[in-house]
Parts: sequence; C-alpha cells; structure tokens
Amino acid sequence: MKFAVGRYESQRSNARVATQRGHLCRILAVAALSVATLLAVGAPAGAKTAAKSSDKPLATLKITTDGVTVKKKGAADYAAAKDGQALAQGDSIKTDASGTAEIDYTDGSLTRLSPATIFSLTKLTNDKGGRQTQGTLSVGETWNRAAKVSETGEFSVKAGGTTAAVEGTAFVVKCVPNTSSTSKTANCTVQAVVDNINVTSDAWDLANASDAN
Repeated sequence: MKFAVGRYESQRSNARVATQRGHLCRILAVAALSVATLLAVGAPAGAKTAAKSSDKPLATLKITTDGVTVKKKGAADYAAAKDGQALAQGDSIKTDASGTAEIDYTDGSLTRLSPATIFSLTKLTNDKGGRQTQGTLSVGETWNRAAKVSETGEFSVKAGGTTAAVEGTAFVVKCVPNTSSTSKTANCTVQAVVDNINVTSDAWDLANASDAN
C-alpha cells in the first residue's frame, strides 16, 4: 500500500513539473512572438521616419505678390507657382513686373525676389551637415539673409561673373540688362546690408560690380 501511495505521489509530482514546463514554454513562445512582431512593425516605421526626414525640401517658395512662375529642373517652360511649393537644386523662379516672392531655406536663410527677377538655385545640398546654397541672379534684384554658415557650408549668389559670398548677415544683388552692343553681360551691383560680404569675379572686370557698403 505504501508503495502504491509513493508511486501515486511521484506521478503527481511529475505531472506538476510537466505542467509548469508547458506554461513556461508557452510564455517564452508568446514573448518571442511579441518581440518578432515589434521588430517587424518597428522597422518599417523607422524606415518611414528616415525617408520622411530625407524627403523634406531644403527650400520652399512663399508668394508675397501674384505673378510668380517656376521652372523645375529639366522642364522646358515656366509654370504658375504655388505658395508653399517645394524647391530643389536646378529650379528657377521668375517674377513678372508686379510679382514678388520669397525663398525660405530650412536653416533659416531666405532670398526675396523683387519684380521682374529671374533667380535660379544652382546648388542646394545638405551633405554631411554642410549646407551649400548657391543661387544665380540673371536679371532683377534679390535681398538675401543668411543664417550662420558652418566652416563646410556656403551661402552665395552669382550675378553675371561676380559671386557674393556671405561673411556677414544680409546683402542685396541687383542686375540690369546691359545696353552696350558689345557686351551681353548684365550690369550687376552688390550691396552689403549688414556686416561684410566677399565679392569675387571669375568672368569680367570688377568695375562692373560695386560693393556699396
């Protein structure tokens, strides 16, 4: 009789151990499934966040007076601009005789376009945190304010053969058509509004440009 009771208790003990092991296996399986689900869901979310960050435009257009058109990089013609439109490297902005606009850069810099102006974003990148902003003024007038430029960054505007690179805070560049029959280069002037700018020329005599500061 004692032998039978002992055997019965042993069987009950083994059953409890087996049950506990079963519970533990189920808990581990649920935990593993939860981790796998989080990884599967979290990875795309992170990828979407990174993609969203990288897709953020480095510049947007603000239309302050109607009469603004944009020619996107690779396009043949200008099209009516939209307020808040994203701008990228290679885009050109044109205002008519009464139109005015403002280009807002994500680093806090800006370029304001006066009427009858054509301005192109010849370079607009943010590689490795070194913001490179270069614009070209074909005709008209721009008022430019640059945020602090890092050692590897640049904010400059080219007009004719003259390049105005920021060393201060704000500057104006103005170009008018050259009436001389011997030159097709526009007459351009550069005026420092705050602090100083650095004016260099790579195409024509600096007599055609003036630093009015």
